Amino acid sequence: MGKLINLRHLQNFLTILLKGLPKGISRLNSLQTLEKFTVSSDGHNECNIGDLGNLSNLRGELEIRGLQNVENAREAREANLKNKIHIHHLTLVFDPQEGTNYLVGAPRSHSTNLLPEVKEGPKSVVEALQPHPNLKSLCIRGYGDTEWPGWMMRSSLTQLKNLELSYCSGCLCMPPLGELPVLETLEIKGVERVKHIGGEFLGSSSTIAFPKLKKLTFRNMKEWEKWEVIEEEKRLIMSCLSYLGIHKCPKLEGLPERVLQRTPLQELIITKSGTLQQRTNRILERMDKKYLISQ
Repeated sequence: MGKLINLRHLQNFLTILLKGLPKGISRLNSLQTLEKFTVSSDGHNECNIGDLGNLSNLRGELEIRGLQNVENAREAREANLKNKIHIHHLTLVFDPQEGTNYLVGAPRSHSTNLLPEVKEGPKSVVEALQPHPNLKSLCIRGYGDTEWPGWMMRSSLTQLKNLELSYCSGCLCMPPLGELPVLETLEIKGVERVKHIGGEFLGSSSTIAFPKLKKLTFRNMKEWEKWEVIEEEKRLIMSCLSYLGIHKCPKLEGLPERVLQRTPLQELIITKSGTLQQRTNRILERMDKKYLISQ
């Protein structure tokens, strides 16, 4: 494949069983479309994450899978995502079922004759995969660390409109996503260790939290118990919110009244969240509002 130096478009999104890409792909400097890049566990015969660094003309959408196979932050940094300014939609996927679940400090060795190597955790890897600030859409799946990478805590993605955080099962709290100035759609699902969402979710540096957010969805948050909004009266929150979906959050006790009463919410859908459904029905009756709340 390395001989196809004039190749510009490689459409491989539906290669579901693909375990890696041939080494030669790093020589395709003219490549503009590469829908899926899979990091192989066989670094000798197939591409590693650093081979993305040479593909400086990539644009549009890019999904990187197999991040559990990345050895360290140095390798990840060589991908040079921060300077790939034409990639607007990025998906980062860890596949724990394909290998290690990224336990920090877990030993890994390919041979009984070698000393085990200490593999860096996912936070270090994702930290080094910081995208450029003009990114429009981001999805992170299977991230297993207890803390979010620094560039998410700093809300550096000022042009981000769509964000999905899926099955980031190690994380204990939410990043300050309310500081993202143009975020319109946010879906959080399977972040199973989070029990409380409070002011950290809104952030504190902006005068309006989630100023452009229109659609907010939570799914499969099995341990989530409380959602609190404790803010100064003068600070606006979710001033554009029209849709809120809560699905399979069985322990959630209630919704913040400021979200129900002081946002332009038009559609509220709650499913398979028994405690929340009962309490929210009573609140909505007092507010004389009707939404879809189903079992």
